[in-house]
Amino acid sequence: MTYGQTSLASSHKSTRKFAGFRPLRFLASETVRTMLFPIYQRRQTPSAFQHLMELRSHEFASLEIINKMQWARIVKLLNHAATNAPYYRDLFRREHIALKDFRSMRDFARIPILSKKTLQEQPKDLLATNVDERRRQRNASGGSTGEPVQFYQDRFYWDYARASQWFVESWWGIRPGDRTASIWGCDRDLPQQTWKERLSQEICQVRTCNAFALTEQRMEAFARMLMTWQPKFVVGYASALELFSRFLLDRPQLRIRPIAVKSTAEVLRTEQRSVIREAFDCPVYNFYGSREVNNLAAECPTFSGLHVNTLGRLVEIVDEYGEPVVPGVPGRILVTDLTNFTMPFIRYEIQDIGSWAQKPCDCGRPFPLLSEVAGRSSDFIVTPGGRIIHGEYFTHLFYELPQVARFQLVQNAISEVEVKIELKPGEEHLPAVELQNKMTKALGPGVNVEIKRVERIDRSVSGKHRFTVSTVSRPWSQQNTHPVARA
Repeated sequence: MTYGQTSLASSHKSTRKFAGFRPLRFLASETVRTMLFPIYQRRQTPSAFQHLMELRSHEFASLEIINKMQWARIVKLLNHAATNAPYYRDLFRREHIALKDFRSMRDFARIPILSKKTLQEQPKDLLATNVDERRRQRNASGGSTGEPVQFYQDRFYWDYARASQWFVESWWGIRPGDRTASIWGCDRDLPQQTWKERLSQEICQVRTCNAFALTEQRMEAFARMLMTWQPKFVVGYASALELFSRFLLDRPQLRIRPIAVKSTAEVLRTEQRSVIREAFDCPVYNFYGSREVNNLAAECPTFSGLHVNTLGRLVEIVDEYGEPVVPGVPGRILVTDLTNFTMPFIRYEIQDIGSWAQKPCDCGRPFPLLSEVAGRSSDFIVTPGGRIIHGEYFTHLFYELPQVARFQLVQNAISEVEVKIELKPGEEHLPAVELQNKMTKALGPGVNVEIKRVERIDRSVSGKHRFTVSTVSRPWSQQNTHPVARA
């Protein structure tokens, strides 16, 4: 028997072993999903499954029932805010707003819009005084607006958010606990890899590739692991998913076949959706939310628009004067969070532009339909060393700089980065040297970082402030290699 024949026989034997092992891997995965995962989640988010049952029971309820439930929750939130949040107590008294007279959304629209500036300047006044400090969970957002804000949420908020996420994902065939590949980059969400967090990832069946530090080598290792693991679900930033998808399309031997991909945190452009769909050979769903108020809206399999999470959120679209716009007309998006009683967000301007669909969705679900949302498109920053850093990474450098009102990072050459900073009124001190050192450390050697204080940073034509702008081409993203079909 020659060496070649031995090798071939060994290969066949290995293939038989692998073919017999896959069902065992599936059974193990199903055991984790159906037994360990529910136990773990009931400890982490105790009421999430209860909320999920409520959502499912109203998935195809009448619009009248949904509106009635939403209005009851609006009234409950308003009464809570008027009684317990100093900001709203003073606001309602100053504006002569009597909640007992509220009967409709027209009455609700009398409440002044909550701006991000107010959230920055009066965070303590927005906190409910009747909520135990130990129940508060601190959160923060540099956000796509480039205006850092800090705020608080509570257990109820996160339980309902998890249920809302599971509910929407069920439309796509995804079950709670299914194997998930995540291309994400928020340092408050990524595990720090303690043994408890590693165990959590195993129980939740999540594998993550850090979008803040993408390299060709990291994507290669991640893709090869996924090819063996074969997740049912892939989630990530729109731009990170596109980048990873182009990487896969250049390497057709790396076949990853989930049943759904969720794009979030940024606007999903038509060409991005086409590239991602081609790479994973499955539907790509758009998901809309923010750090301040997550789980706002999502697509269903008809792809007719984004269904608003009506039982947990109220979304309004208004013009520059605060008046409601008609379907098809773009306007400012206002959000009321019906689940956060620690720090009520009522008619909060999220600084996105969107429009209502002109007709209901054919899927039969009663939840209002957004035809589109414009904004939140982050650029990657390219380094001379070959790293590609997701734009949102840089917002984290400003979380501990409360004197900064806005910032914008501009890269017009691979070795040149300009950081424009707008300070809040009355602020004069800018720790430029400290910030420059942080930027230089993040970008690596060979990059000249210029910190520039400016009086004003102008917004884009969409009304959105782009906090990172890069005109540098990506070194291994072959933009024109793969034809893009229309979605």
